[in-house]
Amino acid sequence: MQNHIQVKANRYAAVNARPFDPQWTTDNPALVAYLHSLCAHLSANKTGKRKRRCDAQPPFEAAIKAIVLDLYRAHQSDPTLEVGIGTGTTALQRKSKSRYGASFISARTFIDAMEVLQCEGLIVLSTPHWDDPEKKRSRVARYMATPSLLCGIDRVGASVVDLRRQRNAEGIRLKDDYKRLVEYGDDAFANAGRDRLRIINEMLESHWADLARTDDQLAADLKDIAGTRDDEAAQSFDFAARTVHRVFNNEDWEQGGRFYGAWWISCPRRLRPHILINGKRTVEVDYSGLHAAMLYAQDGQPIPDDPYERCLMKKDNKVERKLVKLTFNALLNADSVNRISEIEDYSPEITGRSWYDFKWYIVSKYPEFSQYFGSGVGLRLQRKDSDLAEKVMLRFAAMRYACLPVHDSFIVHHGLQDELDRIMREAFEAEFGVSGKVGVDIGLGEVVEKSDRPIELDPDQLLNPVGYEARLQAFWDMRG
Repeated sequence: MQNHIQVKANRYAAVNARPFDPQWTTDNPALVAYLHSLCAHLSANKTGKRKRRCDAQPPFEAAIKAIVLDLYRAHQSDPTLEVGIGTGTTALQRKSKSRYGASFISARTFIDAMEVLQCEGLIVLSTPHWDDPEKKRSRVARYMATPSLLCGIDRVGASVVDLRRQRNAEGIRLKDDYKRLVEYGDDAFANAGRDRLRIINEMLESHWADLARTDDQLAADLKDIAGTRDDEAAQSFDFAARTVHRVFNNEDWEQGGRFYGAWWISCPRRLRPHILINGKRTVEVDYSGLHAAMLYAQDGQPIPDDPYERCLMKKDNKVERKLVKLTFNALLNADSVNRISEIEDYSPEITGRSWYDFKWYIVSKYPEFSQYFGSGVGLRLQRKDSDLAEKVMLRFAAMRYACLPVHDSFIVHHGLQDELDRIMREAFEAEFGVSGKVGVDIGLGEVVEKSDRPIELDPDQLLNPVGYEARLQAFWDMRG
């Protein structure tokens, strides 16, 4: 029996899926009209088991629109992606009352919407729900949009560019130590943070970020990164997800606070040089050894050019340096050095040490930080680095330039490198009284590879762009 349960759990874990997100809408008049027509058609459909009251019609239509848009969004980001949608009455009632849910949700009308959409062949149950007998790993049913629904949306000329998050979706999230969302009441800190977040998201929505990768290249990239995203990351290459929210941890506004939600935050580092902003090449600038620099600064000690260099067997070995950095930060985040699990991709061949010996080697190289290792201070440092990120983005928002956050780094138009460098240093100095150091990675988006073949203009390609060029053109059309 135990083995059967594990096999079942492994099968569900292997399925490419994400939870349902009801917070999506559109301003595209053609797509709005399509959704209105669809709701009218489904409302007249007699497949529903119950006749709806007049006051139940608005939430029924809102549910239809939310389900359709989120499943369309999932397909656009990855055609194999399933969406987990729970239809249990208790869960739906909780979602309707939660600040993280959607007020339009009511159990009866939402279930009606799901039933009608399935009866009409617009959505399909792709993986049934599973009740774990041990009540530990149960899974909700998962769904996908059908070709019929996708064709209907395509016929009105809509695309992923036309999707946006609801402006009233909760952007300040509080979690407990099990990473579960926690409800909270009216809070001055959260209210002020929400106002600043609104400014940042307006800045992000007014620009288009994309990857200079063909559709075939993106499909190959999806296979390479399958199953590597963490629970805070946007799934796949979800180009509609271009706003952020903040996540605070352990039911404490002083822990965490980092920005999540936008697709580029979970984009693998090797692909970030291909990111374009409004079709232009970008540059990524990061704070070098940020948490180490913060600790040196707050303790009144000079900040080394590279805080991790002292641990390297080979100078300038980037792979080894990454392992040192990850281990250093893991030591700060953990509440005990002995209980730190081996970091992902750890390699004794690179470090010359077992994991146990390596983590204690790192501890020994930083006697000045002995009181911080195994103390859990890392989440409090994340609160400080996320506040720095907020200040940097607000400066760019005031200038009406795009600035994409990736925790301790930022991506901007390549012509704004010096401006970003200056603003990042100023923000760090204002917080800690000393200047922080930054590192730079230049983007590749507009770099043209040499070729002996003559360049021939293709009029059809110019008139009918595809891939990221088509998305950019659709964005400019939408912006007018």
